[in-house]
Amino acid sequence: MSGPAYSVQSQLLDAVVGVLAALDGAPAYRCRVIPFNPGQLPAYNVFPDEAEPQYEGAYSGSVKWSFLWRVRCIVTGNDGVDKLADPLFVAGSAAILADPTLGGLALTTRFAGVKWEKEAEGLESPLALVVTFKSEFATSRSNPSVSLP
Repeated sequence: MSGPAYSVQSQLLDAVVGVLAALDGAPAYRCRVIPFNPGQLPAYNVFPDEAEPQYEGAYSGSVKWSFLWRVRCIVTGNDGVDKLADPLFVAGSAAILADPTLGGLALTTRFAGVKWEKEAEGLESPLALVVTFKSEFATSRSNPSVSLP
């Protein structure tokens, strides 16, 4: 018996975490929901957002997907803490976009937006620069774990 099959969306997130984990300076997590302590920061946290299928024709065996996902570049500090998050944004984005196919899983990956999120009030409160990416890919119409060209 083989293990579970994972959707191309899930495989993309694994690829992104792998790319970010290979960078020096900050660990990378996938969908970490436990709050970070200041001593655990800086860090990357990767989350899925939403996906929209597009059907080409009634008899086509494929589905084209537009998949939004987020990388939270999380830091802590006092005044000027945004300057601590920016190098994570630059390094992480450069590493991700160095291969916009993410190992052949996507047709393309590009920026879709950036926003800031303050996680709490007070000194040393975590701040996240949230970068949204959009990946486009195709799957089998009957099996979302099968990537198609």
